[in-house]
Amino acid sequence: MNTADLLIDATGPEIHHRSGVTAPDAFVYLSIQGNARVFFDAREYDIQRKKLLQANNGVHIEQLEPYMQGTKNFTEALNNIFTKHAISRVRISAEMPYRLVQVLQTLNMPFEVYDFAAERLQKTEQEITYLKDAQVVVNGGFDLVQNILKNSTIIGNFLEYEGVQLTSERIKTAVQIYYLEKNYSCPDGIIVASKEQGACPHDEGSGPIFANEAIVVDMFPRSNVTGYYADMTRTFVKGTPSTDLVRQYEAVKIVQAEAVNMVTVGTACRAVYTHCVDRFKELDFVTTTEEGFTHSTGHGIGLGLHEAPRLGNNDIILAAGMAVTVEPGLYYKATGGVRIEDVVVLHTDGTPENINTYSKDWIIS
Repeated sequence: MNTADLLIDATGPEIHHRSGVTAPDAFVYLSIQGNARVFFDAREYDIQRKKLLQANNGVHIEQLEPYMQGTKNFTEALNNIFTKHAISRVRISAEMPYRLVQVLQTLNMPFEVYDFAAERLQKTEQEITYLKDAQVVVNGGFDLVQNILKNSTIIGNFLEYEGVQLTSERIKTAVQIYYLEKNYSCPDGIIVASKEQGACPHDEGSGPIFANEAIVVDMFPRSNVTGYYADMTRTFVKGTPSTDLVRQYEAVKIVQAEAVNMVTVGTACRAVYTHCVDRFKELDFVTTTEEGFTHSTGHGIGLGLHEAPRLGNNDIILAAGMAVTVEPGLYYKATGGVRIEDVVVLHTDGTPENINTYSKDWIIS
C-alpha cells in the first residue's frame, strides 16, 4: 500500500507548482513515491495532455471517466482512484477545503497535513525569469498611470481627465485593460488610493483622485501563461505636496533603499524589519497601532502573491533562490499613505538583484 501526496484544486499555486498546469475546474493530482499524475474528464483531457507534453515535466495524465463507473459521485470516483493505485494514506495541503476533507473522512482515508508551500520557498532561475518578465509588464501599467496623471488637469481639489473627473475606478479600469492585452490578470485587485484612503495600507481606493495629495498605487498582476506575479508600489502626487508629505516620502524612500540593500543571503528577516522600525524612529516618525509603519517589511512572491518568507519579525534566514518584496511605508490620517515597493530576488548563486527598475520620481506636474 502507498502514501500519496493529494491536491484537488483548479488554479492554486500548490497544484500549479506540482503539476505544471491549471484548469477552469478543480482536478485531482496524486504523487506516489515521486510518480505524479493528474486526472481530468473528457472536457479537459486533450487540452491538458498537450500542455503536459509541452511541459515535459514527467507528470502523467489519466482520464477520469473510467473511475466514474457510471456514477457522477466524486467521492466514489476518488475512492476508485485510491483503490486502483493502492493508496492507503494521503498527505494534503492545509489549504484543502473542509468539504474535501470530509470526503476523505467519509472514505476512512487517513491523512496528514503537509507543507506544500515550503517547496516554493526557493525559486529556480527559470522561476526568477518568470518573475522578471512579470515586472516588465507591471512597469507598463505604471507608465499608463503616470500618463493619465500627467494629462490630467487640477480643478480645485480634484483632477479632471479627458473632460471628466478622474477617479480611482477609471485608473484601475485602464490598467486592467492594459494587463488583459498583455495576457495578465488582476485576481487580487488593484490599489489606487488617494488622500485618507491611502492611510489604510489595503484600502483599494474609490471615488475621486485628489490633487496635491499622496496617491498610493499598488499593482500585482499575474501572468495567465506562467502563473507568476509581479508586485510594485509607487506613491505619486499630482500637483504640489505639503511640506509634511515631502518629509514623509523622503523618509520612506531612504528606509526602503536601505532595506533593499539588506536583502542578502544569510540575513535574518527580523534584521531587515527591525532596521526599518528603528530608522523610522530615528527620522522622528511615530508608530502606533493605527498609524506609522504598521505592517511587515515585505513578503515572498511567486505563484502566490503572498508566499514565504515573510520579511517581518521572525527568525527565517534569507537564502539563495528566495524572492521577496521590500515595501516599508508610513501611514497617517493627516497626510495619507506613502509606500514604495520593489521585488528583490536572490539568485541561485546568492547574488541579490532588485528586479524593479521603475523610477521613484513621484511629483507629477
